[in-house]
Amino acid sequence: MRKITSGRKIYKFFTQKWFLTAFILTSASHWFVFLKIMGKDVGLIKEDGSLTLLANIITWPLFTVSLLFALLKSAADRYNNQVINKGHFILERILQSANNITTRKMLRFWNFIKEHYDKKDITPFKDITQPKEQINAILDNLQVTLSEVFGINRNDINITIIYKLDSEDWDWFYIMNGGDHLDLKTLVNNQSTTIWRIINGERSSIFFADKREGVNKNMYLPDKKDQRYDNIGSILCRDISIGTDRKFVKATLSISTYGKQFCKINDKEAKKKIENLIIDPFVKRLQLEFALHFIKHCMNNKCLICV
Repeated sequence: MRKITSGRKIYKFFTQKWFLTAFILTSASHWFVFLKIMGKDVGLIKEDGSLTLLANIITWPLFTVSLLFALLKSAADRYNNQVINKGHFILERILQSANNITTRKMLRFWNFIKEHYDKKDITPFKDITQPKEQINAILDNLQVTLSEVFGINRNDINITIIYKLDSEDWDWFYIMNGGDHLDLKTLVNNQSTTIWRIINGERSSIFFADKREGVNKNMYLPDKKDQRYDNIGSILCRDISIGTDRKFVKATLSISTYGKQFCKINDKEAKKKIENLIIDPFVKRLQLEFALHFIKHCMNNKCLICV
């Protein structure tokens, strides 16, 4: 990640200091043209055509600086192309994920039409709307996307949603690997968890690129798997509640990685892009399904158990 940060700084230098860059890159060629035309007249070239000591003192450092600058510029351009390609890959992956979710929902609608086309007394909304199934599908797609974008094994990415409908008890959706995660009661009631900070209104978003920072600030409670990885990883917690003054669905999305971080701890630009470009599209889809879950569970079914 340090290499990426350095590449970004070098590329910014060349793009912002374009006049200086152009001057240094062409200075050597300009110098040789000057020597060819005016070298003998100003005493920088001897009668036998060789360079004087002064000309050598100027030429070789100038040539070396121009060469180094050209190599750095090439590296910066290569970095920029990698960023562009990475951006295209991320966009493609998010669009693919959105397509998978839409296709899954479309097939459910189509199957309902085929099975109930000639029937009477059907309940389309109740039968078609399966928000729990859809939320699990979205979380699965989110895990795959993060794994492919950041090169993290799926088994080392845990995703959890803690939610509450009106005055009912807390419940959760989760994609966990193994039995090393914290239980629901601990996540909701322990003040050292990021989820507790979110559901109690202290923050709307918490992103520790390095979990150890969260542990030191008493805002992240490690689980058993964290202990095996020496707390190396990232934690991103986000409020995805629905409603304004009276939130009829309180929900918190938590994404935890093990053994590998999303980005460097001080890379603010990377953190912003992760939240805005990658996480936001999934959050909107999750909020849509939670709205349907609320309608089906509390409004349409009068708070009967939603299957």
